[in-house]
Amino acid sequence: MRVIDVDHHQQGPESIPPPEPTRLESAAFSDHAGMSTRNVTDSEVDRWARGRKALRTADPRMAELMDADPGLDPDALFDGWPSDLWGALVLQVIGQQLSRAAAGAILGRLEALHGSRLPTPAELLDTDAETLRRIGLSRAKAVYLHDLAARLEDGRLDLQRLRTLGDDEARDELTQVKGVGRFTADGVLMLALRRPDVWPAADLALRRAVERVWALDAPASVAQVDALGERFRPWRTLAATYLYRTLRA
Repeated sequence: MRVIDVDHHQQGPESIPPPEPTRLESAAFSDHAGMSTRNVTDSEVDRWARGRKALRTADPRMAELMDADPGLDPDALFDGWPSDLWGALVLQVIGQQLSRAAAGAILGRLEALHGSRLPTPAELLDTDAETLRRIGLSRAKAVYLHDLAARLEDGRLDLQRLRTLGDDEARDELTQVKGVGRFTADGVLMLALRRPDVWPAADLALRRAVERVWALDAPASVAQVDALGERFRPWRTLAATYLYRTLRA
């Protein structure tokens, strides 16, 4: 998933250029995309089962998408992403406007600076901006990562508390960080916190999919996509995952 601007998807560094697939797209349609349906044992609970039933009755076009992959499991697609919030936030910021491969390469260089592991917030603060620039980060992203690390160090952002907040409250907390807009926050909620009702309407890829499935005039606005997504509450993560898959159909 790539990421949007501090204040709005049409401003500044998080705007999404059309040619590149988003990182969520890349994850959902990688070489492992065939593993998107997870085998659930008798002892496990399929947490998306109720959502599939609800989506099928919510909209006939969504029902058609579900017919093509009735057992789609978003968790199977998201399992390759960091589940710890610090790692997820670092990857989301690095990945702004980049493919998954490019973001992964920069993350690897960052880890190489710190003994082949992700630096702690304190260690990242001690890594100067010029060093971050040399591993491929833009000047703006170096500022964003330092701001994120500083907020974690001084307690302005508490990741344990973040896990206890509702989606809107968590999104509001995250967007206080420089360079973190709605799309970045939605990526963390969806990929790291595994929230079931995230609708990343600021993502150009999701808007493209909505245009295609519901035959909307392009470009569909964030407001249009948000309004359409209301019918899929409280299972919008599942609905979005089905829509992302149409981009590789």
